[in-house]
Amino acid sequence: MRWTLASRRRVVLVTIALLCVLDAGRSLYARVGYARPVEVWQPDPSRYADLTWPPGADLAAGVPAGQRIYAQRCAVCHGPDGRGNGPAAPSLIPRPRDFTQGRFKFKSTAVDKPPSDDDLTRIVSNGLQASTMPGWKDILRPDEIQAVVAHIKGLMPATGGVPPEPLSVSAHVTPDAASRSRGQVLYGRWCSTCHGDDGRARIELPDLKGYPTITRDLTAPWTFAGGSEPDALWLRLTTGLAPGPMPSFAATTTPDERWDLVNYVLSLARTPPWQPGGRLEGAGQDRDLVRRGRYLVHAQMCGLCHTPINRTGIYRGDDFYLAGGMRVGVYPHGVMISRNLTSDPDTGLGRWTEDEIINALRNGRARDRVLTFWDMPWQMYHNLAADDARAIARYLKTLPPVRHRIPAPLHYGVIETIAVKLTRDLPAVNPHRLTFADGMFGARRGGWPRDLPQAALIMAQWIVLLAGVVAYVAVGRRETPRRRRWLRSAAVILGLVMVGLIGWALYALPMLRIIPPEQIAQGGTGVVPRADPATLGSPERAALADRGRYLFTTYCALCHQSDGAGGAKLSWRPMGTLWTRNITPDPDTGIGRWTDAQIARAVRSGVSAGGRPLHWQAMTWDHAGNLDDEDVRALVTFLRTLPPVTRRIPDPTPPSPDDCATYTFWTVRSPMPGCR
Repeated sequence: MRWTLASRRRVVLVTIALLCVLDAGRSLYARVGYARPVEVWQPDPSRYADLTWPPGADLAAGVPAGQRIYAQRCAVCHGPDGRGNGPAAPSLIPRPRDFTQGRFKFKSTAVDKPPSDDDLTRIVSNGLQASTMPGWKDILRPDEIQAVVAHIKGLMPATGGVPPEPLSVSAHVTPDAASRSRGQVLYGRWCSTCHGDDGRARIELPDLKGYPTITRDLTAPWTFAGGSEPDALWLRLTTGLAPGPMPSFAATTTPDERWDLVNYVLSLARTPPWQPGGRLEGAGQDRDLVRRGRYLVHAQMCGLCHTPINRTGIYRGDDFYLAGGMRVGVYPHGVMISRNLTSDPDTGLGRWTEDEIINALRNGRARDRVLTFWDMPWQMYHNLAADDARAIARYLKTLPPVRHRIPAPLHYGVIETIAVKLTRDLPAVNPHRLTFADGMFGARRGGWPRDLPQAALIMAQWIVLLAGVVAYVAVGRRETPRRRRWLRSAAVILGLVMVGLIGWALYALPMLRIIPPEQIAQGGTGVVPRADPATLGSPERAALADRGRYLFTTYCALCHQSDGAGGAKLSWRPMGTLWTRNITPDPDTGIGRWTDAQIARAVRSGVSAGGRPLHWQAMTWDHAGNLDDEDVRALVTFLRTLPPVTRRIPDPTPPSPDDCATYTFWTVRSPMPGCR
């Protein structure tokens, strides 16, 4: 101590040395503090089953064709054993069919009978309208479809080998005013509780397993999964929609009464937004903000980071939906743990106001810090309409509370952070890659908080700095005449303050409160092309394209870039290496030759035009599959208006030991497969 206090120079040297040691400790702890999860979650395979990627790659040679096709095309949703337990299932509303129950919604047979072969063939071939169940007739040959139908039948309960007879549809009742009037009375008695007086309630109800389903908007027949033909609707009223909550009305109504109901329901249809006089009135425009928020949250990417995943990417959505706990690495900005968004008052958003949630969502201003837009892409959500942002905030406040304390972000030492940032483009300080770790990284149950060592190191740095200033001034009393003492001390302190302010600004970039959120958002999404309405042919098509641009800006641009040309690399051992697709209309390197139906299938069901399955943790179709049909059509319309960009995207590579052990997303171009 005496040696240190012998001169100002020694005080400065010792202070700097101690600060550097503590700063190195901060950098070290940022690397090891959250290195391991506090819990590793693995679901019961009967509930959600892991899947080798690409699907079917683990099957032995010579397995029956139906089993192979099922593994390649169906298991990602329906599960390897057909129990609706595929790895992509947790995000889908409604859940994929459990074949082992033997209960199907869309069939022509009686309530207590299994579907006919023709029913299964029709669904496998054509899919289900406006749903995540795709049609395969352009990818599979007729004999392959029959083979997979036979395999599905083998997963169902035994029926004794007697083929079920299809029901005979009774003679139509003329859809005149009298029939519709009778149907309206029946509708008020049997249907309005779930579908609302106007047919548009979109109420959340549980299926037989307790999973959520959303009642159909009856004014939008283009969303009826089983089709909107009169015969199809009469059959739905007759057979019910088990395992969904809609019952059969065969025992409570006569065939003619069911026709009256069909005639009334069809009279509720509004003009589709893509036809003259139509307008967008889907779930994204719901006047009930809680319902709209539910729709937006489940269709957007919130669950991608705020719901923990297991070792292969299965979301823990049943009991930890949006409860946070995923580790996100954003070097050199720090290591973050995704926030608990549930309504828990102590560890979630329970005590946050709607305006506070909106400010964090759209402007990156949380209660205690500015959020980095590299791990929380608020620069995209800044473009959310005011009602949509409020709808999301209002819905989050209704989420069941989950007690899950999230530790503070870990930041690297000041010296390392500033040194690395000075080598990057300022002010954005682009990280070269982002990492998203599987497992649960929230606070331990009991014991000291995981971020406590960082807080102790920071406190120790402030103590050392304060002690150094005091010692510097005290030693100066002996070394410097009184006249010059205060001038020199003031000059030194002023210099330290200036250096500190500059260092603080560099250390905090780009999360500075003095930078307007609008400026950051404009730099991230302001260059998304906007179609000229005059080229779209009609005001209805222009409205669709405008809605599609809105969805693209707040969803797709993060991975596919603002021009849609893609090229971002992702690598993870469970899924291999892939690059985000060029989704511009370029005919050779983009999706210019894809049909609208093929684009919609890729968005909803994760199937490319050529039939390649898309991993749900890369192309987040398990979330996008919850998009309303109007929004899917709007997105397709907008993608058609993007200026074509010629950018050839490398083919994906299957999983290999060279891939990253932790899910990694590159923000810079990296054409080489693997974790390099």
